[in-house]
Amino acid sequence: MNAGPPFVLPTPAVATTTHDGLTLHLPSTSEPSPAVLLIHGVPYAAQDRPQPSAWHIYRGYAAQLAGLGCVAVTVDHSPDGLPDEHRSLAAISKAIDAVRAHPQVDSDRIALWYFSGGAPLSAGFLQTPAAWLRCVALTYPVLGDSELVTIRGVPPVEAVRGARGLPMVLTLVGNELPDVALTQPPFVDAARAAGVELRVIDVPNGRHGFDVLDHTDESRRAVGDALAAVTEYLRS
Repeated sequence: MNAGPPFVLPTPAVATTTHDGLTLHLPSTSEPSPAVLLIHGVPYAAQDRPQPSAWHIYRGYAAQLAGLGCVAVTVDHSPDGLPDEHRSLAAISKAIDAVRAHPQVDSDRIALWYFSGGAPLSAGFLQTPAAWLRCVALTYPVLGDSELVTIRGVPPVEAVRGARGLPMVLTLVGNELPDVALTQPPFVDAARAAGVELRVIDVPNGRHGFDVLDHTDESRRAVGDALAAVTEYLRS
């Protein structure tokens, strides 16, 4: 089945375990570790494809995070590839509870990493951040209504006003989809106005999906910088 194009960084072999329907990618340490939940984008073409947790991109991110000392898991929140806020949020909430309860996870050090059309699902976590949420990452995110996603709840640009003090890692590409690009500057302005600790990683020549589409040194540096930033915040 089609697991998509290869990830721009190597995908080293790491230990995995299955827990409550999730595949956890594990660091080499036996001590409880921080955890990162990867939230895939929607919509996507689901026919003849495995769930996103089996795609090269998310397996790559998860393996890299495990190599950096974190437990990593991709949340398959949309089995048909279509946006459904209530269904996705229920799946994410269940996954968070399961991951935090796992004995190899430090339940007070969790990051949520959203991609593309999955970014609107961050709104509730931005609006009232939980004590265990140490970082939110957003990669080529859709942050307002676009041709990809129509936001029916509170948009991230409004929710981020409640995220004061929450570290965020935002990866933006220079060759973004035009309607997606329009949603991003207002979010950056609102985050900075709210006092969010915002780290922006620019990929000037990158496309939406650069981490599998553009196998360049620029892409590899950007992904590496994002991984380093997220893991740094989890340990601070």
